[in-house]
Amino acid sequence: MGSHGPGAAADGAGTARGPSAAGGVGGDQRVGAGCGTGERAVPVCAPCVAALATPQDRLKAVRSALAREAEPLVALTHLLHLCRDQHAELWERVGDPACRHRVTAALEPLTGMLAARTGASTVDAALGRALADALTAVAGVPAVVVARALAELLDEHFAHTFTGSFRRRSPYRPGVGDPIPLDAPDLRGVIRMPPTAPPWRLANRLDETRHVRLAGDWAVQFRVVFDYCLFDLSAGLVTAETVVATCHPNRAMAELVLPKDAEGRTFPVRPADPSRQLRQIDRLIGRAVTAGAGIVVLPELSVTASMARRLRSWVQRPDGPRLLVAGSYHHADTTAGESGRRRRNTAMAWVRGHEGPLLHDKHSPADRPVVEDIQPQGWPEQRVYVLADGWHLVIVICRDLLNPEAVHVLAETGANLVLVPAMSESLTAFGGPAAHLVGARQALVAVANNPGQWPEAGTTARRNPARALFGHPGFARQTRLIHTPDPGPGVALLTVGSGQIAWLDGAADAAASGPGSGGQLNGSPPAHQDGPAWLHRLTARLPAAAASAAGSPGPVALRPASVLVLLTDGPDGSPRVLLTERARDLGDYPGLLVFPGGAADARDAGPAATALREAHEEIGLDPDSVQVIGALPAFALPDSGFLVTPVLAWSAAPTYSAGLNPAEVRAAGHFRLAEVASGGTAHDRADGCAPVGAMTAAVGDLLTGLLARPDHAPRPYAGAQAITPG
Repeated sequence: MGSHGPGAAADGAGTARGPSAAGGVGGDQRVGAGCGTGERAVPVCAPCVAALATPQDRLKAVRSALAREAEPLVALTHLLHLCRDQHAELWERVGDPACRHRVTAALEPLTGMLAARTGASTVDAALGRALADALTAVAGVPAVVVARALAELLDEHFAHTFTGSFRRRSPYRPGVGDPIPLDAPDLRGVIRMPPTAPPWRLANRLDETRHVRLAGDWAVQFRVVFDYCLFDLSAGLVTAETVVATCHPNRAMAELVLPKDAEGRTFPVRPADPSRQLRQIDRLIGRAVTAGAGIVVLPELSVTASMARRLRSWVQRPDGPRLLVAGSYHHADTTAGESGRRRRNTAMAWVRGHEGPLLHDKHSPADRPVVEDIQPQGWPEQRVYVLADGWHLVIVICRDLLNPEAVHVLAETGANLVLVPAMSESLTAFGGPAAHLVGARQALVAVANNPGQWPEAGTTARRNPARALFGHPGFARQTRLIHTPDPGPGVALLTVGSGQIAWLDGAADAAASGPGSGGQLNGSPPAHQDGPAWLHRLTARLPAAAASAAGSPGPVALRPASVLVLLTDGPDGSPRVLLTERARDLGDYPGLLVFPGGAADARDAGPAATALREAHEEIGLDPDSVQVIGALPAFALPDSGFLVTPVLAWSAAPTYSAGLNPAEVRAAGHFRLAEVASGGTAHDRADGCAPVGAMTAAVGDLLTGLLARPDHAPRPYAGAQAITPG
């Protein structure tokens, strides 16, 4: 069980337990300070029993173990045990620069030996003796400080062997004090924005190195299993281009069967019409795949066991997702003994190339809005699938994510790809645990909720909870809730690299239009067959006012960017312009009314393509519904480092093929150009007003000036405009 009291017989390595057995419960493998050397000691549970080994005895035992241990991971574990046991002394001295300098100087010969063994996978006899000899007090520095430095050296030179050590023991169930892997992806190659939630970790944590951590008491409360069965199949599963989709098949609770017994317990919850439900789920997965999804998550209790098995066919298709969490389902198992049929809630997932399903049982029964009658079996288990590229995949069912102890275990085990089937009348409470995982482990979190509408208790009113929740290291608040105006079926999408979020409702065409290439600003502006008189007047004056629009005006040290200035005709015949209200928790220009736009991409064919692409990503604007008419001179924004080209476009009736991206945009609307030009605040909003960004107001001034200028007036605006950011 890995549960040992503080008075347990010491194994000589500084831990209160005996050597790890080679084989654990159910075939799980363990690795500890005495791996493969014998059975675990019988724990002594009484806390009043005095320690049976002195610090000198433990130091002597660790030196003896280092001299004979060939496996780097086990040698490192011995050293971390000593660090944990003498943490009080180590805590005081490890941060002392003079202390560290003396230790570094004393270990220079050993550092040279390690450098000469670059690429080695074992600790040879000579190196083992050198490690043991080095573990001693140095010029008044305690030996435990040297142990810490030796642990860091072993981690640095032998980290490439740790994955192999853990894989040989997979499925590996650690006990208290056993090592666990601390893998992590290189987020610089995965997300395109700087993480806004740096990992929060205890300063000078003494029981871990960069790649290994000792398991804590949480290994007693949860049966944690590290599983490497997907390791060879998972390379490239999560990249900047990966799209994570959550599918939401049901509108209301009436589409589900909620049987209750005489005691008011509900079991089994299942779709009312399984055939119709499966067709709906197939349609939604198809839509998600068409939108580029490589990972798909279905909600809790949205399938039956047979439906979940049939959904395996999606990962067998070359154009299907690589990973599909097929929701969860209620079922009853016949167990040994007198317990009879045990009721369970099990999630099933499929991975391309893996023969069998990944199964996970829920261990936190719901008590509202329905009393879920499940009986978790004994010790709750959390399986961590260690993937290539540093990802630790876990599947968590609904309320298990609300259990603080479970979330602590997930953070301790390095969970950074967390997929959650849910069925809840609110996702608000899920935000805190998800944000904790984002902050602690830079995790990606996807929660799929169902159905879209819930009855209010004791009333005929309906509540529409969030459909999905995404956690992302690039979000300013770590998480985003996805609310939709219609509770019908649909798909929520998260693009990993950009943090872009989109919603595809069940009635829309699955193939959303991408940014077109018809907006390039090469050549003369197009002629207009329709449009108001002010538009013809503005178009006629643009070529004289605009700088060269085929690219950024000359070599600059600023990054090129574009905004889309989309003009429409108001009901009173005056020009209006499309503005977005930026999300209020963003780092740049929070809560301001600005034009949609952003930085140029290498694949963009000029400023217009950038502006159209960004408008599509931010507010779902269909680029085929607008016509580019020209551009204004670029604005230099020194504080933010951009050179921004305002791209002018016209539309009599703009259309939108996707929803707002809540990671960036709080709202969007069409505002009177004259009001935008005046700066200050714009008032065409039912829920109040918002300030207009400085550059946005300046563009409004330029446009109103162009419209008001007589035809014989001189032509201004020959160069880029420098302006305060906004």
